[in-house]
Amino acid sequence: MRDRADRWDYLLAGALGLLTVLSRLPYRARMLYNWDAVQYALALREYDVVKHQPHPPGYILYVGLGRIANAWLHDPTAAYVALAVAFSGLTTLVVYLLARAVYDRATALAAASVLAVSPLFWFYGSVGLTYAGEALFASGVAYFAFRALDGSEGDAWLAAAYLALAAGMRQSLLLLLLPMWLVACGLGIRRARTVPIGLGILGALTLLWFVPMVTLTGGLGRYLTASLRLADSMVRPTTVIAGPFDTTLRMSRYLLESVLVALGPLALAALLLPWYVRRHGWGRREWLLLAWIAPPVLVYTLVHFGQAGYVLTFLPALVVLLARVLVTAVTEAAARTRRRVLGPALTATAVAVVVLVNGAFFVNARPLPRDFDTPKPAWRLAAEHDAFDWIFSRTAAALRGHEQVVATFVGGIRGLFAPEDTVIITELGNARSYPWLRHAMFYLPEYSIFELRVGDLPHGHYAPQLASEMVPSPGSDVRLPARTRRIVWFVDHWAPSVARPEGLVEIELPYGRFLYMLPVDRRPIAYAGYTLVRDR
Repeated sequence: MRDRADRWDYLLAGALGLLTVLSRLPYRARMLYNWDAVQYALALREYDVVKHQPHPPGYILYVGLGRIANAWLHDPTAAYVALAVAFSGLTTLVVYLLARAVYDRATALAAASVLAVSPLFWFYGSVGLTYAGEALFASGVAYFAFRALDGSEGDAWLAAAYLALAAGMRQSLLLLLLPMWLVACGLGIRRARTVPIGLGILGALTLLWFVPMVTLTGGLGRYLTASLRLADSMVRPTTVIAGPFDTTLRMSRYLLESVLVALGPLALAALLLPWYVRRHGWGRREWLLLAWIAPPVLVYTLVHFGQAGYVLTFLPALVVLLARVLVTAVTEAAARTRRRVLGPALTATAVAVVVLVNGAFFVNARPLPRDFDTPKPAWRLAAEHDAFDWIFSRTAAALRGHEQVVATFVGGIRGLFAPEDTVIITELGNARSYPWLRHAMFYLPEYSIFELRVGDLPHGHYAPQLASEMVPSPGSDVRLPARTRRIVWFVDHWAPSVARPEGLVEIELPYGRFLYMLPVDRRPIAYAGYTLVRDR
């Protein structure tokens, strides 16, 4: 793949990258978005994978970049958001240059413009998570992999080196992107030495970040134990082998919904793929794009799909391919009218429609409040939950609403209850509440905090102030500090299956949330199968 870009292409790529950065700034997160975001922030204070600061497999380069940004900004949220904003702008730039080299300028403009305003890409470029960085590193590996299609052995080795860096950012990228690199070497280079040397480069550079990561965790044994424990509790139950088939279908649905949100109207171009293949064939470029898309899709469908941001691993490839189909279809439709001058105008119009629709969705769409009380058929309840969790929750309005809820909880607890004699309880397994443990740890560190497992989960509790690893203590007996005078539940809504202890006070907060407070004396408290007792 020879470099077709000229000065104008670099100017256009830079301009689109800059516009991407500027578009993120008004909508950037001011608070840590979710559980994982808090764990990355906690890692800035103390890096320990066993404590899930951050969670396995470690994200060592991402946390390292976060520490550099935090040394400048002195704000963990701002530090990680700054990284996401920068990653977004660079991804748009790289995707333009990639599409320009693979296809042409029209495809590059269409792909970069549509990607920049993809609601999913926009959202994850505004919050402190790894996913915008994944899009950047995946696109960088792909750029050099496509150059290797023309037989450039040096670019194949550069792709391997960049893949090692990508894996330091998020370790799963090594497995997800390695097939693309191997396909590029197989299709573009006929030398037997290319792959072994490339794997050597990949392995050597991987060791440069893997060894420090394991050392910071306390050794290989502690690292593997923490990683296997998380895989057994979070990943194994969702695999097609160990989990129910219903889980696989559910993950497939979540993946499809996330892709549709990410693409918007551009998804309709997929209907033209059969026409495009019949008309223009399916060459090495398309096979390499497929090698980029297929492994993540298979893993997210058959193994684990935890967040919509996972889609950003292969979203640039999907956008480039569908942008090519759209540009080709519009251009050939204009040619049939024998007025070729219409081609660029119609292409620009089609891309503008996608950009406007996606931009309007991200800026204005918001989820409806959850309604837990009205009886509904199971299919409708599932549809409403999907819409809330996977379609409308990754928008600017949803982000602002989420931050208002966090600020309301933190301000309410801190304003009403003294930390010296208050215990905060969060819940894991409450179907009507987000698990707020990590937010409580970060924003309310002066309080004693306990996370209790409720619902269908086995009994166990986790007290971060007492724990040296992210493992719940088994059993149903919970010992509260001797100074405890009250318990405050940091939950969105009380679980209807759990009886309320006698004396529980419900305090209504803005945004449809509640605090629940229970005075504590020397008597044991029975709650959700637990016995809570104050130490003497």
